[in-house]
Amino acid sequence: MLDHIEANHSLAYIRSGKYATEIVRNKTSYIFGTKDNKPMKGLFIYNMVRKDAKAFLDSGKKHRLPKKNPVNEINDNFSVKLLLTATDLTDAYWTIAKNVGIISEYTYLKGIQSKEYKTARLAALSTLGKGKEYNIIRNGKQTTETVLVGYDEQLANLYLYIRYTCYKHMQEVKKLLGKGFAGYKTDCIYYKDTKRNRNLVHKYFLKVGIDFVHIEPEKERTP
Repeated sequence: MLDHIEANHSLAYIRSGKYATEIVRNKTSYIFGTKDNKPMKGLFIYNMVRKDAKAFLDSGKKHRLPKKNPVNEINDNFSVKLLLTATDLTDAYWTIAKNVGIISEYTYLKGIQSKEYKTARLAALSTLGKGKEYNIIRNGKQTTETVLVGYDEQLANLYLYIRYTCYKHMQEVKKLLGKGFAGYKTDCIYYKDTKRNRNLVHKYFLKVGIDFVHIEPEKERTP
């Protein structure tokens, strides 16, 4: 395809990803899959998420972007002598998207039908409104010039809304734990292992409707 474009000194557009290379020529898109990577499972989720997200915006439902908190945070004052435990949220972004109404219950359930859909679930949310960036092939030669197609700020902000909501939850639990807070990494929070702390954390996430898995400490820490 590229040889033909070069021979005809054509105008075209190209973008390459992990799973495929796309060439757009004469308003037609050609997709060439890579040999080394298996196709992503659950690609149907992309259209479902985009449709739901547009419906969410069209509904006029008010949504305020939460404060931007850190993706990860560590309590430098947490004593290394204390026994540490953790609570890991299950499908946090996907569940939050459903809880705030960005995706429907139907889409949510379809997305969690298989563990193999995890990559597609995350990608469908993270690419909302992102658009596609192509390198321009001008007169048959690839250039470093780029063009962005399909960017939608409102849709892109919905992904920020999901992420910032997750980090807001982490900050709320941090406050509940006080000195028992050790840190969090995206959707997993670490803290001093006491019955009180476990109850505080578990009760909070049950209240906001997010499933979780508790990670048992392997052994007690020593000074």
